[in-house]
Amino acid sequence: MRCLLLTVATMAFSTPSFAQTFFVDDATVVASNGTQSKTDIIVVDGVIQGRGARLSAPDGATTISGGWVTPGLFAPMSSLGMTDIGSAGPGNDVGSETSETNVSEYAADSFNPRSVHISNVRQSGITHAVIAPRSGGNSIFAGTGAIISMTGNFDSVIIPEAFVMVDMGETGTIRAGGSRAAAMSQLRAAIEDAEGFFKRYATQSDGGDILSRQDAAAFSRAVEGNIPLFIRVNRAADIMRLVELKSRHRSLDIVIVGGAEAWEVANDIAGANIRVILDPLQNLPSAFESAGSRLDNILFLEKAGVEYAISNLTALGVTKPATLAQHAGAAIVEGLRWDQAFSAISSVPASWFGVDTPSIVVWDGDPLEVTSAPIAMSIDGKAQSMTSRQKALRDRYNPTYDGNLSHKYR
Repeated sequence: MRCLLLTVATMAFSTPSFAQTFFVDDATVVASNGTQSKTDIIVVDGVIQGRGARLSAPDGATTISGGWVTPGLFAPMSSLGMTDIGSAGPGNDVGSETSETNVSEYAADSFNPRSVHISNVRQSGITHAVIAPRSGGNSIFAGTGAIISMTGNFDSVIIPEAFVMVDMGETGTIRAGGSRAAAMSQLRAAIEDAEGFFKRYATQSDGGDILSRQDAAAFSRAVEGNIPLFIRVNRAADIMRLVELKSRHRSLDIVIVGGAEAWEVANDIAGANIRVILDPLQNLPSAFESAGSRLDNILFLEKAGVEYAISNLTALGVTKPATLAQHAGAAIVEGLRWDQAFSAISSVPASWFGVDTPSIVVWDGDPLEVTSAPIAMSIDGKAQSMTSRQKALRDRYNPTYDGNLSHKYR
């Protein structure tokens, strides 16, 4: 908490377009580990400028009683900035069906920081996000994912080579040719290609079993454990194949994405030091591989000591992770502590990638309650706009709105 408050409080900047002063009376201040304390807070332009007991509101400040001040949220899985609509075509850069490359395709190269979803999702308190590609063609390999900030600026890609994305399970089965055996065969062969990169690709004419020279070079970073290997998988039996794979290749830093049946093998996941990104609301099977889904899946992982992050995969979360906080709140209903749930959408996924950019969000209530909303925020010490196209359209068609709108929204 001291780091959260003091680091940000010392930052000086001027952003007149977003300028606003808030006095949060009896605020609940949340530290990066989820612990809470009560105090008065003065926030100027999205930055904490005062903290203490019995403070007075500055002239012209908007007073909020009982508000919350937290670090920004971190969406651990999304396709933000790679598509504005879910349909196929030139406007969708999430995956490529006919490309001759795979691992070496960078999500950062497809990322558009001016996508309409960036400002819309930022209104939900999300300051950073993972962006991940999807596999295409006959390969289980989707590409290399990135970490972004939600500023909407052209320099908002923080880590362009953050992890390698692989589709296993039913999707991998389809990509590999029709069986899980084919998908695992692709994965094992690709690991061998990357491990023996310098021998297998000694000359331009040499090559590996599965990967081209370019893709093997990109995959070698994950095989060596320098970046995580994200693998989409749900079925418990498929997860156990990954546990076995990790035992043979201990350098792999595997992160399971989905894990609908992870509760069945939670102890094995913990023993293999594999992390999980899951959705606490994934309780209805959308496919045979998730027939064992249950609402308290996350509690089994917590009890086993698995490190996990919460996503909202079942609610358009990949394209638009705006309901991230509410899905964390659903985990509390099942028995997870508040601090555990909040950390799983903030400090935990941020720590996986070493993202320590200071961010502040001021809420009008408990951020994990569906009725709460952010009223001010900053990223890297810079105040962020709390407007979006969604809000502009809302105001345009609100018959009681009497404010000034730009011409295109009148």
